[in-house]
Amino acid sequence: MMKKIAELINFRIKLTFIFALIFGSTTFLFNFLVFSYVIDALKSDFDDALYNYCVDVSESLDGKFLNSKFEVNPALFEHGKILPFSLGTSAILVRKKDSSIITHIGNLGSFTPPFNSEIAKIANGADAAYRTLNELKDFPDPESNSYRLITFPLENINPQFFLQVIVPRTLLETQIENRIQVFQFGIPLLIFISMLIGYFISGRALAPVKNIIEATKRINASSLFARVPVPKTKDEFKELAIVLNQALEKIEKSFESQEKFIADASHQLLSPLTIMKSEIELFQKNNTSSTEITHFLQNQHTEIDNLAQIVQDMLLLARMDAGISHFNLSEIHVDEVLLECISRLEKKAVQKNIKIHFHIFENHFSNPLVLADPDLLKHLFHNLIENAIKYSPVNSNINIHLSWNFESTVVDIIDHGPGIPEDQISLIFERFSRAPQNQKIQGFGLGLAIAKKIANLLNSKLKVSNFSQGDQKGCTFTFEIKNI
Repeated sequence: MMKKIAELINFRIKLTFIFALIFGSTTFLFNFLVFSYVIDALKSDFDDALYNYCVDVSESLDGKFLNSKFEVNPALFEHGKILPFSLGTSAILVRKKDSSIITHIGNLGSFTPPFNSEIAKIANGADAAYRTLNELKDFPDPESNSYRLITFPLENINPQFFLQVIVPRTLLETQIENRIQVFQFGIPLLIFISMLIGYFISGRALAPVKNIIEATKRINASSLFARVPVPKTKDEFKELAIVLNQALEKIEKSFESQEKFIADASHQLLSPLTIMKSEIELFQKNNTSSTEITHFLQNQHTEIDNLAQIVQDMLLLARMDAGISHFNLSEIHVDEVLLECISRLEKKAVQKNIKIHFHIFENHFSNPLVLADPDLLKHLFHNLIENAIKYSPVNSNINIHLSWNFESTVVDIIDHGPGIPEDQISLIFERFSRAPQNQKIQGFGLGLAIAKKIANLLNSKLKVSNFSQGDQKGCTFTFEIKNI
C-alpha cells in the first residue's frame, strides 16, 4: 500500500517530505534537549529557593526551648515575599530525630509527611533531602497537583532537630505545562511551515527540470534539431541538460544516418533489380539464340549474387549493431587469419595480375594471441584486402605488413591505387560511402563500413592514410588490436 502511494507522489512532494522529516527530526531533538534542560533548570531554581527559605526559617528560630516548643518568626509567612511557590497552603514542621513533631504551622489535617527516609539521606551526607509529594488524599484542600517537601537539619553536627517545609508546586507546574503546550503545538506548526517553505523552495529548485521536461515533450521525429534549455547555474541540472542535448544530438545523427542508410540501401537494391528487369524485358521481346540465353542467365546470376551480397552485408551490420555478445570470442593468432584471407583472394588478385606480398616483422614478442571472433576478423581482413585489389591498378603490388609490440598487434595493408581525396577520408567508413571518382568501380560501399564496425566491436583501431613516394601513391589501412 505504501509503495503504491509512493509511486503516485511526485518528486517535488517527496523532496518536501524528506526536507520536513530531516528538519522536523532535528528540530524536535534540539527542542527536546532544550525543553529538558529548561525543566531541570526550573526544578533546580525551585529547590534552591526552597532551600534558601529553609535557611531563613532556621535563622528565625529562637533556639530556646520554651514549653517544649520552638518559636518561629511569623513575618516569614507574609505573602509579599517573591518566591516561586505559594505560602497559602504551605506548612512548616519542626521534628525530632525520633520523628515526633515538636511544632508546626499550617493546616496538615491527618497528613504526616515522610521523615525516616529523608533523615537517612542527610545522614549519608546530603545538605537537605527533597521529595515530591503526589499522593495528597490526606492533605486538606491542596491547591496544586503536587507539593515539594524539604527536610533540613537544624544543627550541623549530629542533628537532633529537623525542619520540614511543604510548599505547593503550582507555579512550577504552570511553567512546565506552558512549555509542554509550546512544545506540542509549536513544533508541529513549525514543521508545517517548513513544509510549505520546502515545497516552494523545491519548486524553484526543480524549475530547470520542469523546463527540460516541457522542452523534451515538444521534441519529436520532425524536430530532432531542437534542444533543451541549459540553465545558467553551475549545478547538476546544467550537467543534465548538457547530457540530454548530447544524447539528442546523437539521436538526430543516428536518425539522419538511418534515413540515409534506408535511401542508399533502397538505391543499391533497386539497381540490380532494374538491370534484371530490363534484361528480362529485352529477352522477352527478341528472338534470342542459345549463346544470348547463356549470356542472359550469366548476367542474371551475377545480379542475384550482387543482391545476395548486399543483403548479407546488411544482415551482418544489423548483427553487429546488436553488440558483441552475439559473437564468439576466442584466442587466435592474427597471422593465421591473414594467410587464410590472402589465400582466398589470391585468385581475384591474379585476374588483375596483382601480387600480394605478406611480410611478418618478427621480434622477441613472438606472435602473441589476440581475443577476437575468428569469423569477424576474417571478414575485416577480407574486406580490406578485397578493397585494395579493387582499387589497385593492373600489374601492381599489394603489401601486407604484420608486426607486434608489447601491447598490440598491427596490420598494415598498402595498395597503389588512386588514394582517397582528403575531403573524403572522414567519410570513407560510412555505409554506402564511395568517392565520386570511384563510382564506375563495382561495389556497394559497405565493405569498409563493415570493417570499421568490426574494429569497434573488437575494441581495436582501424584508420586510413594516403602516401606518395615519387611516382608511387596509394593508401594504407592500419588495423591495431590489443594482445592478450
